Amino acid sequence: MNLSARFERWVTIGVVGLALFLDYLLYGAAIPLTPYAPGQLRHDQMGALYGWYAVSVLVVTPVFGYLGDRFGSRPTLFCGVILAGISSLSFAIGSGFFILSIAKLCQGAASAALWTSGLALVAERYTERRAEMIGYAFTGSTAGSVLGPVLAGVLHRAAGYSIPFVLVGGLFALEGFLLLLVPKGRRGSSEPVKWRTLLLNSSILAQAGFVTLAAFAWGIVEPLLPYHLESLGASVEVVGILFTVSSVLYGLSAPWVGRLSEHFGVQPIILLGLISMAVLLPLLSVPEQIVLIGGVLCLVNVSYAFILNPASAELGNAVDRAGMSCYSAVYAVYNISYSAGMIATTALATATAGTLGFRGMLVSISAVLVLCGVVAASMQIRRRSMTESSVS
Repeated sequence: MNLSARFERWVTIGVVGLALFLDYLLYGAAIPLTPYAPGQLRHDQMGALYGWYAVSVLVVTPVFGYLGDRFGSRPTLFCGVILAGISSLSFAIGSGFFILSIAKLCQGAASAALWTSGLALVAERYTERRAEMIGYAFTGSTAGSVLGPVLAGVLHRAAGYSIPFVLVGGLFALEGFLLLLVPKGRRGSSEPVKWRTLLLNSSILAQAGFVTLAAFAWGIVEPLLPYHLESLGASVEVVGILFTVSSVLYGLSAPWVGRLSEHFGVQPIILLGLISMAVLLPLLSVPEQIVLIGGVLCLVNVSYAFILNPASAELGNAVDRAGMSCYSAVYAVYNISYSAGMIATTALATATAGTLGFRGMLVSISAVLVLCGVVAASMQIRRRSMTESSVS
């Protein structure tokens, strides 16, 4: 690969990683600041706002999956940046339930576009080393989820409610400019997306299931572990540092997770991630020393990479093997699968928080991971034995 082509690919990773970072930065800032909006909201209206976001993501994701394969990933990614900018400015105004509803609807649509088109853009550029490069892009989102609430709190205290959202909106404007530096990829196809073929592909369904499991497992850590750490006396700054360090380790793990996937195969690495995640999750509630919990959190984040990175890359590989080019459509499947995992975690936490507690929920999720790991391993062994029998 010549130097120019290598530079273009790294520009793509940087721009996509920044887009995912800003998406989570906006999401993380909106959570603590929305209750302080100038137009005071009732509790039922607050719940409705989060419902608007979830509905928007699930409804709009297939639309951007179709548009990305029809017109190209870069234009649809630019649409996501525009929607995110509108969302940021609507949050900044925050003058009532109607304006904030627009903010949440645009935020959900922006997330659908940024994730679907961003991952598709990486998959188009990297037919090899996909797990490694997608891992780098994911690092941006993890960093954004950690820094969003902290940055929002600091700026809100120093300059008021609107300034954090104005800043994020400005960063999205910068992202739109940087997106112009990304070289044009393949042109959109006039052929219709073969959704039936896509959704009946066993490899795609399997990887979508692993993405759901990764979101299901990690989804309990981000909202509940900070409360557990604070109960042990950790300050907000310490919690932010622990999550930031684990995010950095997640990013550093991306290259060798990708290399291990290429050497040993995707499925064994994913199964290793499921097992290690199942073992490590309950340990987050066992030690009472904050430093030890931080060490376990780092290992949990690496296990998360072992599941999510190879599964995400394998979705693109499955499209290649099927002789298709619908990367945006398959990463729309990714987006919906990840949302389903998050919704499942929320449902579990809502239904069992009062009875199981933090440790009980971690153990329950570990049991689900073990069960799914056993099923996946048995199916893999069966598939291998059938292949060997057909060859012989």
